Amino acid sequence: MRKSLYSILTMVLFLVSCSQKSTDKVNPAINFEEGFSQTLVFGTKTSANKMGFFEDKNFIHFQLDEITSDSSFVFTGKVTRMLYTSDMFGEKESLDTEVIKSLNNTKRLSAMELEMYNDVKQYLDKEFTFTLDKYGNIIQSAQYKDAGSYLDTSLIDQYSPVPMVFPAEKLAVGTTWNFETNNPLIASQKIKYTYTVDDITDDKIFVAVEMTIDGLGGLLDKNTAKGIYEIDRKTKRFIKGERTMKVQTGGGKATYEIYEL
Repeated sequence: MRKSLYSILTMVLFLVSCSQKSTDKVNPAINFEEGFSQTLVFGTKTSANKMGFFEDKNFIHFQLDEITSDSSFVFTGKVTRMLYTSDMFGEKESLDTEVIKSLNNTKRLSAMELEMYNDVKQYLDKEFTFTLDKYGNIIQSAQYKDAGSYLDTSLIDQYSPVPMVFPAEKLAVGTTWNFETNNPLIASQKIKYTYTVDDITDDKIFVAVEMTIDGLGGLLDKNTAKGIYEIDRKTKRFIKGERTMKVQTGGGKATYEIYEL
């Protein structure tokens, strides 16, 4: 009987300890040191049931150039690699700019692959600069360093080493805040993010994220993606995260992922 009672008490204590979450409060400000650099991979995977799937990944390298007197962070970024794989409606396509660069020729590319490569190669390794405040807000939007560049900045407007905006208040489990912006690819489409601190450990912060994206001219309804982000507690360095949403046409799901290389 005593052994059985001991086992029950042990199990209860175990369950209680597992259900407890941190009561810590954490400064929300970015704390990168000079010389900070990081490569993040931004990817999208879509499975549309019978229609097939596609996946793309863009590798972005970020280098911190300056921390200003008002605690702003000036970065240089560049797209170092692009991958694309598709099997939609039975037609397979793929592209990896790293492989093409290593071979140093495009002779083995199909006509479709060559067309794709010609569309994206101009963006590879082109340096751009932008500035964030201490909470991750973009206060100077991305611009290519080449003053005469004709490249569209909508591609690079999507990328930041801080892929979320922090609130001014201290972070604790349950802290919730919102952030609204426009889709950098479709300016008329609004996107709203709701962030909630899910847990805080000795070295990480886990943030649940819900993204709501407006419908588009009768073609798409409003849709929601949910997921969780993992962030370094001290510096606010982004470690990994993903959001998943339902595909409106043909079923299936789309997953957006970000992770450090």
